[in-house]
Amino acid sequence: MDSLKNFFYPKSICVAGASSKEKSIGYEILKTINSYGYTGKVFPVNPKSEEILGLKCFSTIEEIIEPIDLSIVVVPKQFAEATINSLLEKKCKSIILITAGFREIGVEGAVVEKRIIEKVKKAGARLVGPNCMGIINTLDKIKLNATFVAEKPETGSAGFLSQSGALGAAVLNSLRETDIKFAHFLSAGNKADVNENDILNYWESDDNISILTFYLESFVDGKEFIAPLAQGKISKPVIVLKAGKTSGGMKAASSHTGALSSSDKIVAALLNQFGVIRVNDLSELFNTAKGFEVLPIPRGNKVAVVTNAGGPAILCVDKLEEKKLVLAELSIETKNRIREIIHPEGSVENPVDLLPGGNADIYKQVIELLIADNGVDSVISIFVEPVMVSPFNVVETINSINSEKPILQAIMPLPEFWLKYREESVSKKPIYRNPEDPAVVLGNMLFHFSTKTKLMLGKNSYSKSLNYTAGKVVAQPGFLNQTETLKLCANYQIPTVKSIIIKPADIQSYHIDFYPIVLKGINEKIIHKSELNAVKLNIRNKEELVIASKEILENFNKAGYEVQSFLIQQYFVGEHEILIGGFRDPSFGPIIMFGSGGKYVEVFDDTSMKSCYLSELDIDDLISSTKIGKILNGVRGDMPCDLDKLRSIIHSCATMMLENENIFEFDLNPIIYNRMSGYVSVDARIKIS
Repeated sequence: MDSLKNFFYPKSICVAGASSKEKSIGYEILKTINSYGYTGKVFPVNPKSEEILGLKCFSTIEEIIEPIDLSIVVVPKQFAEATINSLLEKKCKSIILITAGFREIGVEGAVVEKRIIEKVKKAGARLVGPNCMGIINTLDKIKLNATFVAEKPETGSAGFLSQSGALGAAVLNSLRETDIKFAHFLSAGNKADVNENDILNYWESDDNISILTFYLESFVDGKEFIAPLAQGKISKPVIVLKAGKTSGGMKAASSHTGALSSSDKIVAALLNQFGVIRVNDLSELFNTAKGFEVLPIPRGNKVAVVTNAGGPAILCVDKLEEKKLVLAELSIETKNRIREIIHPEGSVENPVDLLPGGNADIYKQVIELLIADNGVDSVISIFVEPVMVSPFNVVETINSINSEKPILQAIMPLPEFWLKYREESVSKKPIYRNPEDPAVVLGNMLFHFSTKTKLMLGKNSYSKSLNYTAGKVVAQPGFLNQTETLKLCANYQIPTVKSIIIKPADIQSYHIDFYPIVLKGINEKIIHKSELNAVKLNIRNKEELVIASKEILENFNKAGYEVQSFLIQQYFVGEHEILIGGFRDPSFGPIIMFGSGGKYVEVFDDTSMKSCYLSELDIDDLISSTKIGKILNGVRGDMPCDLDKLRSIIHSCATMMLENENIFEFDLNPIIYNRMSGYVSVDARIKIS
């Protein structure tokens, strides 16, 4: 952890590739280190200069006698490897490689990058980058801006990691407009060594960081990211802006489960499961971070809204509902006292409408009454600037209210207000530009605290599932045959329909004693049998069986396939058809899926996903977050189905994935439910990698 600490708290810095040429990266980084007020020692390395910006230069790294805590490498890429060799010889354990031209440009660059990282790891050092823009620590005891962006960020309590250097630069360039503050900033670049998993754990251990924020385009190892969250090792809010929402689904999806999943759906499901706040844009990311930084913790989800304009209040209320917040029911006493303050034509119902004449004093009195109401957990104030009321006075007066409940302000003023607020506000509390923003921030804060409780309750379950000893199914790669599939299901108490497998030549002579039956044509290359009309239902006798088998043989023949065998199953009439499936994501590991099943599963698209590292509460949420789950729980007077048995089956399926690391995917579709027979899988497919 010391090598990571030295990235943010170095007592000495070597800038390898420092330049005397203005506007070059080597010059600008040295300049920002100097101008921001770094408190440690700086060792510029440049063989052609004696000093740069008043700092003594060293011709080589070897000339530096004193220890180097952190090295920033900005040399041309052809010299990068030799420079890092010198730093490692010097026992420098923390290196930032700003230089680009490695894995991101192709195979040749990737080979060099790999070679550098192997040397870094062998030396017990850590490397940020390559292809990054540096690091910032705003805390007074360090005051380090080792980037090539000249802005001077103010101190906050958030850590911000950006995978994109350009996006990081854009954030830094906008600081004076956005009032974004943070304690640490890290540009991760190619993430060849140090990545989001390292920084997640490091920031959790750093008392100067209270909010962990990330802009990510990919996860290096999704399982390693969620594991400390599941184990209760991360207590601070984690906020992620993940790009790439429109990426395609899993390649070569060979089942219903695969077709219904996509990389972004997986990310969304698992971040939600483990309490990570996923935001939609940078504005939401930093608005939410500000909320955690300055607002009291909301006690519940009941919100009072006070406004001087109806339209923005409606937008706010819509967003409240979307974020699972509710309008507080105001007490009779609160409404009576508000009625004495506001214009007679205003509204004392929630949202409270002050009309355009609502001034600073009226806002203050009304908000204080709302805060005092026991049925109110938070207050949102919305102000649209009219001609006769100063927005600055309203905002500052509301800022002065002392409250243990959150008060959030959304304001829509004339443009000149924002400069006045930045320069003259006493408290400089965050205020929001859109009426929906406060609802989003409150919703995100409540999500963090509620899932934190859920994770603590499921801590033992997560710990057990993360520590399963994984074996392997003994089988050839590809889909298991029906006999192997049924045996594996039986091993995990997954209920399957009574089945027999026979050769096509034996169909006439085979004696069946459990009519009515279902007949299915089997060929290992056929995934969806119904597409070849290879499933015949409710066959009641031998004559119907023979006719059905001939039809299936003919259908296969037309499509150019051979019927390798027939699967004969007991026929069930079900009340409901469900799907339970699973697959192995290359980053996040084993995933479980539940939802509406049957022939039209992709059309209904009624599914929910979780990591197979499950708690009982996760299983309940997996079921209840689907339409079929709500139906199984009983609607319109229907008795609930056997949900305990369903939970048990889902848990068994997840355990099967955890204990057999070579199961690539499985599909139980449909599982038929009726009250007499319970849950029975009538079509099971398991693929081995």
